[in-house]
Amino acid sequence: MSSPKKTRSRKGAFTIVELMTVLSIIIILISLVVPGLNRVRRYSRRVKQKNQFHGIDVAIEMFNSQFEEYPPSDGVDSSGTPLHYCGAMKLCEALMGQDLLGFNPRSQFNATLEDGGGNSLYELSTQNQRVETYFDIENANAYRLNEIYGTGNCVDFAEGLYVLCDVYTNVRGKGAASGDKIGMPILYYKADTAGTVHDANNPDNAANIYDYRDNQELVDLPKPWGDGQDHTMSTTSNSDHDIFLKMITNDKFGSAIKRPYKAKSYILLSAGYDGDYGTSDDIFNFEK
Repeated sequence: MSSPKKTRSRKGAFTIVELMTVLSIIIILISLVVPGLNRVRRYSRRVKQKNQFHGIDVAIEMFNSQFEEYPPSDGVDSSGTPLHYCGAMKLCEALMGQDLLGFNPRSQFNATLEDGGGNSLYELSTQNQRVETYFDIENANAYRLNEIYGTGNCVDFAEGLYVLCDVYTNVRGKGAASGDKIGMPILYYKADTAGTVHDANNPDNAANIYDYRDNQELVDLPKPWGDGQDHTMSTTSNSDHDIFLKMITNDKFGSAIKRPYKAKSYILLSAGYDGDYGTSDDIFNFEK
């Protein structure tokens, strides 16, 4: 016959079945809570990205107020030849200057920093040609192309050019000397107010209000992480070039009339959480 002490000890212990049951409950609870936390985290980052867009909107309106036009974004010349200086770079120059010290009103928005006669338009000594930056450098999240894509990976681009990056730091810049995590470049598209159509079936239509080519050369660079896959919006992945125009289509008017959002101004685009241009989590400076 067992002693009273030993009997009490056995009754106070957990069995294997009881332990497994408790562990199973904990695992189920974790599986229910973690997705919710991830959704909250993504939502908070989305709100932060919208706030960054608001700051850029204010800066662009200040530029527009002074020069009575929005910054250019064209990425090709009249013949369709790429300029190697896309909308994303022109946005940064307009708000902060190519050196982040201030915008030069004489700038021709070209990567060579020269006018047609070979004269420099953007020397540091030309202080009288500068205005103050429209966007605080502390909030700009500005990085050079080679800090994002790595040295030698920016085909045809001047790697020292700056772009404004989004708040999603899931991408680690391969060439970043600081080792900081860096978001993807914010794409900028200026509306052609003389445009009369929004033709996603023919994105090369000269009458289109927005031109996908304004940033296409940048979008065609491989993703700067992992195995360097192409973006969904790249010409390699999307031979019809219609993804961007479809994403910015305002369905308010139904199928009869196709119009883009912000047809009279400009569009900002963040690649969103996945860092891939052309997917459903892309963020714009408008609400659909």
